[in-house]
Amino acid sequence: MGVTCVSQMPVAEGKSVQQTVELLTRKLEMLGAEKQGTFCVDCETYHTAASTLGSQGQTGKLMYVMHNSEHPLSCFALFENGPCLIADTNFDVLMVKLKGFFQNAKASKIETRGTRYQYCDFLVKVGTVTMGPSARGISVEVGRVEPSVRHG
Repeated sequence: MGVTCVSQMPVAEGKSVQQTVELLTRKLEMLGAEKQGTFCVDCETYHTAASTLGSQGQTGKLMYVMHNSEHPLSCFALFENGPCLIADTNFDVLMVKLKGFFQNAKASKIETRGTRYQYCDFLVKVGTVTMGPSARGISVEVGRVEPSVRHG
């Protein structure tokens, strides 16, 4: 995809997250959007270990490690105010070995799961954002479909 926009959608007044997602997907289907499967993106937060901080009062850096079902063989690591690293899925094993430098922030895994739709030249993904067992919000991603990816 070329340009993609990811937005947080507000929950409809008087509705739950799931009810709002169902409303959005029904509207897409009424417009003629075709289901193209499902997607999942997860993100875990790591922080620099206390032993790596030089002076007291120094704040640690955060690193976000993400997996995306659209890229099943890759793992993405985004450093706070720094570079983005793309590695293979074994990067998670490396993070376990680096626990002296980076520690997994407890209860920090966030996940977005939902359905992919194609509407004209656009790929629209509507997902439920969860943290642990509870739904926290709704994400909508819209991107233009590349000509070689178009169906029909």
